[in-house]
Amino acid sequence: MRNRLRSIPVFANLPTTEFGEKDLPDNPLPMVAEWILAAHAAGQPEPHAMSLCTVGASGVPSSRVLIVKDVDDEHVYFATPADSRKGLEITANPHVSAHFHWPTVGRQVRIVGTAADQGRAASESDFAERARGSRLAAHLHRPGPLADRQSAVEEFERLDAFYVDEVPCPPSWTLYAISPTEVEFWEASTDRVHHRVDYRRDSAGQGTWSRELLWP
Repeated sequence: MRNRLRSIPVFANLPTTEFGEKDLPDNPLPMVAEWILAAHAAGQPEPHAMSLCTVGASGVPSSRVLIVKDVDDEHVYFATPADSRKGLEITANPHVSAHFHWPTVGRQVRIVGTAADQGRAASESDFAERARGSRLAAHLHRPGPLADRQSAVEEFERLDAFYVDEVPCPPSWTLYAISPTEVEFWEASTDRVHHRVDYRRDSAGQGTWSRELLWP
C-alpha cells in the first residue's frame, strides 16, 4: 500500500496562477470568497465545501465537511443543528478551525476563529433558502443511534407526505458565523516552493489584520 500511495501524482496539471504578493488585500475574507469562486470557475466540484473542526469536552478534536453559506468582510457562515455533535461542541467551546482544499487549482485556505449562533431570524432565513429535500432531511436529525437505513428512508417519506407545502424550520437549526483570528492562504508550486501568506489579528477577532509570508 505504501508504494501504491506514493505512486499517486500530486500537483499535476496545475493551472498557471499568480499569487500576487504585492497586491494582497488588507482584509483576507474577500480573498477567501474570490478563491472559492476561482476554484468553481476552474471546475473544482463543490468549492464551497469546507472541513470544520471542533473540540469536545475531553479535548479530542472532531472534523466534518459542510457547505459554506456566505462570506462577508467579517465572517464565514455555515448552518447545522445546535444539538448536533458540532453544535454542542461549539456551545461548550466556540473555538473552531476550518479548511478549504481545491486540488484542481492547487490551493488551500486555513481559518482559525470562534463560531457564534446568529439568532433565530437568521437561522430561519437560511433554512428557507434550502432546497425542499435538504429541508426535509434536516428533520431526520435525532439523538442516539439509527436502527437501520430503511428506518431513515421511511421517515423521510413520511415527512415528505406530511409537509405537503412548507417545511418548517426545526427549532435546533442554527446559522453560525466564524469570526476569524487567523487566515492562511496556500498555493502549490510544481517545484515544491509553495506560496504561503498568513493573516492574523487579536484573539477577540477585532482590529486590523497583520500579514506575513511563510516558508513553504
